[in-house]
Amino acid sequence: MSRGRQKISFEGLLQENVLGTFTVIRGFADLRDLNEVSVAMPYQGAMNGQGTGYQRQLDEQHVEDIKRFLSKGRYRFFPEIVLSLRSKGANDPIVSYDKKRSSPRDRAYRVSVGLKALREDGFTRIRRIDGNHRLEAARRLLEEQTRSASFKDFTKAPFCFVILNSDRPEDDELAEAMLFNLINSKALPIASEHSLSVLMRDEGAATERFVEDPQVYLTRWICDKVRDWPNGFYTAMGDNPMTRLHCAAGVLLRPDGISKSTRQSMETEARHLFDPLYDLAVRLSDHHDKFVHSYAFLPVAAEIYTRYSKVDPAKGANTEVERLRRAERWLRDFARWFENVGGTDMPLPADPSILWTIFKRDFDKRAGKVFIAISFSSERNLQDVGTAIDEALDRFNTEHPNTPLAPRRADKQKGASYEIPAWIFSEIDQSRLVIADLTDERPNVYCEVGYAKSKGIPFILTFHKRTPDDKPPWDRESSPGNKVHFDLTPYRYISYETAFDLRDKLKQELDAFVVRAR
Repeated sequence: MSRGRQKISFEGLLQENVLGTFTVIRGFADLRDLNEVSVAMPYQGAMNGQGTGYQRQLDEQHVEDIKRFLSKGRYRFFPEIVLSLRSKGANDPIVSYDKKRSSPRDRAYRVSVGLKALREDGFTRIRRIDGNHRLEAARRLLEEQTRSASFKDFTKAPFCFVILNSDRPEDDELAEAMLFNLINSKALPIASEHSLSVLMRDEGAATERFVEDPQVYLTRWICDKVRDWPNGFYTAMGDNPMTRLHCAAGVLLRPDGISKSTRQSMETEARHLFDPLYDLAVRLSDHHDKFVHSYAFLPVAAEIYTRYSKVDPAKGANTEVERLRRAERWLRDFARWFENVGGTDMPLPADPSILWTIFKRDFDKRAGKVFIAISFSSERNLQDVGTAIDEALDRFNTEHPNTPLAPRRADKQKGASYEIPAWIFSEIDQSRLVIADLTDERPNVYCEVGYAKSKGIPFILTFHKRTPDDKPPWDRESSPGNKVHFDLTPYRYISYETAFDLRDKLKQELDAFVVRAR
């Protein structure tokens, strides 16, 4: 290697057909020289998911660690710096390479870089594929320790120039980026946005891409499919659309999902799935636009539609309309939960469908529970209210064996103290529905309804008309001791005169509730 003001030269051995197609020159050089002639190619995201570059942003801590390693002056093996070299050979006016000696068997080559011409060209000829942090550390040490003997004694590092000289610049850029991903496959998982962005630019044969990685192939297919989705769906994915779509592809390719036995079968099944997913995105955009535009929508919607929209044919129809209705109901329940827990502000999980698992586990705990909030007065009519509610639930369970409801009653809540025990709040938390009888104006009942409302748990309100001439319960001129207080007057009630009347009306309301909840 020679060093001069206008030119920097590197010497190494040339090897052909590396990894099947590449020609490389390998040798040892000064880290500062390698830094001076090369540039990094950090990944820059784009709204279309393509992006430019391929490297991670500099990790300051990693650079500082390398600086400490270099400044100690002790020799340890230093990993190879891999650079791409765009050159036409010996006659290239900016960066040339040629044999050092004329002997046909001698593989020694010299790479000569004209610094002035390189600057004028914009430093486009030599790019860093691997070793950006090492070269940055060397640059900083050169500025900070220009007279450091320890660093001077440890300036040499192995390098590898990968020669790229095709007539299509985009082919060279893709080869460069693919090499980066090959080298960094362990440190940088394929799920990273810039790795996926690089792979999306591969114009190879579809069959080959499918064989290499069905999930990446399906990611590309999904990307093309969702670009025309409504309300800026694709744009809303921001700087990491490929990562989100890759997650969705992983959900779809689970063992109980779509087939990946052949490319044709996978595309056919995916096509049948994405029409209803599009429909669901449109339907939920009315009240859950943030969820539809979040990272969780596609993976969770795919999970719900493929696994939870079907029922046993003996118990119900599996028409497309029915499946969409069931999936929409599940998604709306999930969307409310997702928004309540601040899901849109969470970091992107490796698999967002795990959030559905958490939601479903919580939902299953309370799916069949119905909390009963009533007065426990000694009055005979009010004692019959509990029996009427139980009978309504029994009749409902007889007609709906697949979705039974189990009552939970606060029978121990008596007397003048209205402090609600912690177990009552726990029971309400785990309930799918609250049935509250507002007769007798009991503070505990109002407290329990208020708690359910704060948790987003639906409730059915009932009220006993003691005589046919009673005014409506929201009438504030009703006799003391039997009125509905202000906070609950806007809500719909089941008004009943007898326990039998309550039983029959409540049964009808439960039927309607389950239909809405499907």
